[in-house]
Amino acid sequence: MSPSGVRTAYVVLTHRDWPQAQRLATAILASSPDARVLLAHDGRRELFPSAVEDPRIEVFEHGRASDWGSWELVEATLDAFARARARFDPELVCLISGSDYPVRSLQDWERRAIDADSWIGTAEPLRYTPHWGTRRGEGDDRWTRYAYRWFRSPCARPDRRTWRWWVRLRTALVLRLEPLIGLRIVGRGRGLHYGVRRLPAPFTAQRPCFLGSQWLAVRRPELDRLLDRDFARGSTLRRIYAHAIIPDESALVTALSRVRAPSTQPPVTHVQWDTARDQPVTWTLEDLDELLASGSPFCRKVDPIASAGLLDELDRLSAA
Repeated sequence: MSPSGVRTAYVVLTHRDWPQAQRLATAILASSPDARVLLAHDGRRELFPSAVEDPRIEVFEHGRASDWGSWELVEATLDAFARARARFDPELVCLISGSDYPVRSLQDWERRAIDADSWIGTAEPLRYTPHWGTRRGEGDDRWTRYAYRWFRSPCARPDRRTWRWWVRLRTALVLRLEPLIGLRIVGRGRGLHYGVRRLPAPFTAQRPCFLGSQWLAVRRPELDRLLDRDFARGSTLRRIYAHAIIPDESALVTALSRVRAPSTQPPVTHVQWDTARDQPVTWTLEDLDELLASGSPFCRKVDPIASAGLLDELDRLSAA
């Protein structure tokens, strides 16, 4: 039994930078020595070693093309959850990225997490009413990511010279037909997609879809429900989200939120978004006080060079 009293598995989604992934796994185990770390790796860009000297760390090459915003990213997460359950029999599973790093004692956090009244993460219901014509709909139009069935355009990335005008024309046409069809560009993912509204609607006011962070922590009953019911082969939610865009920001949190809202505990990872660059801010040693005040067990994102001083200080603070 872990000193925290909780059998915990940390699932880390990675696609590059083995030295940093190894350092992250080592830092987790320094803070929670009896935990287990599963590095769920997309090896298309960089191969990780198949075996690691520390038996508490396992590299799992899931074999899926888990591009940003793709259904395969959710599938890779579910595959990793299933493997963690089979290999480690955990009471608590925490999902983070290879760009995260522990901020505080994980043993202390594990005790609070297992005693929480619900899973740990973020979630907000999405509601939107599209309109015909040139007037934008009412509410949060990210709802269309999940209420429409999406198809990737065969010309997802046209020549740069024609890209701007091509997208402008199609955006103008689709806007007039938004109650039936949509157009979205997954800029850091697979490019242009066309969507067709699902009828009957898969989400209602009584059973909405939710948007939230993909980085979360679930206890064993919640883990079992996700794997054996909500996203079992042939399940309704699996069919819906397999043809959504950016499903990682909705699929799991929708299933979890339909049973119970997330805990009031701080999110699993403290992140600040740089809207101009459309990516997380990279934390440095100057941000230490903010990270400690956040209450989250992890921060994202860190960089081996830019965050070097911060990583060294966090190693000292979060070690068991």
